[in-house]
Amino acid sequence: MLRAVFVIALLLAGSSASLADGIRHQAITPGRYADAREALVDAIEAEGLVPAPPSRFGDMLARTGPALEQTTRVYQDAEVLHFCSARIAWTFARENPLNVAQCPLSMAIYTLPAEAATVHLAWREAHGDSPASRAANALLERIAQQTADNAGRSSLGR
Repeated sequence: MLRAVFVIALLLAGSSASLADGIRHQAITPGRYADAREALVDAIEAEGLVPAPPSRFGDMLARTGPALEQTTRVYQDAEVLHFCSARIAWTFARENPLNVAQCPLSMAIYTLPAEAATVHLAWREAHGDSPASRAANALLERIAQQTADNAGRSSLGR
């Protein structure tokens, strides 16, 4: 019996990790999407970066779902924001020209239909263990933490 429980636990732990290798996640609870999105843009800009126009991922899925017979909505709101640090990009490029594929950096922000009070951030870790990848990962962690710390502050007193 104990062996069976151990095997099941091992399978469950391995399955979730393998689905999201290199993907980081932070939940903001309680949270409102609009407040968290504003906090995310502010966190990116506080690093001296300018986010590109967002990819409206949730809208794209909603728009294309019927043609693919996908009628159940996955996200309430979902966007991906892209941004680039010139310093990190130069470091990546000098380390290996193939690192062009690691730019721009991006962070997704989304809510789920059944959990509107929880805002999720998700991002890909930079690959490798080099000065550029460590700098990129530290930047992404700072942005996520600043977003989580500041999301909701604008809704105080409402």
